[in-house]
Amino acid sequence: MNEPDQTGGAADVRVPEGAPPGSLIFNGFLALASLVLAYQAWTISGFQSLSSAGVFPMLATGAMVVSMIVIIAGSNRRDSSGTGRRFFGDVISLRIVAFATLIIGYMLALQPLGFIVASYLFLTAAMFLLHRKRFLLTLVISAVSVAVIYGLFRYVFVVVLPRGVFF
Repeated sequence: MNEPDQTGGAADVRVPEGAPPGSLIFNGFLALASLVLAYQAWTISGFQSLSSAGVFPMLATGAMVVSMIVIIAGSNRRDSSGTGRRFFGDVISLRIVAFATLIIGYMLALQPLGFIVASYLFLTAAMFLLHRKRFLLTLVISAVSVAVIYGLFRYVFVVVLPRGVFF
C-alpha cells in the first residue's frame, strides 16, 4: 500500500472503505434529475427520425441515466452504514439549507415583486446570512449592487428584466 514516492519516502495512499457520506442521496438526486431531463429531451420531438432535433439530447440524457444506474449499483455494493446521519451532519449544514431556501424564495418572488425588489431582498438576506456583520452597510451594498446590475442589464445589454407590482 505504501510505495516509495519520487523523494524516496513512502507515499500515503488512502483507499475509501465505504461510500462517502450522502453519496446514495446525491446519486439518487442525480438519477431523478437525469430522468426528468430525459423526459424533457423526449418532448422536443419524440422518436420521429434519427435527424430530428431531439436525438442528441435524448442520447445525452440516456447516457446520463445509464451512468447513474451503474454508479448507484456500484455504490450500493460498498458499505454505507450510517450515511444518512453523516450526510446531514457532515455535508449539509444549516447555512446551506438556509441559502438554498433563499434561492428558491428569490425565484418565486421574482415574478410578482419584480427584479429590483426581489433582488434587493435576496441580496440583503444572503449577505446578512453569510456575513452577519454591519447590517446598515449590507443594506447600502445591496442597493448599490442592484442599481448597478439593473443599469448594466437594462441599458447596456438591453435586457428586459421582470417588472413587479412596485417597479
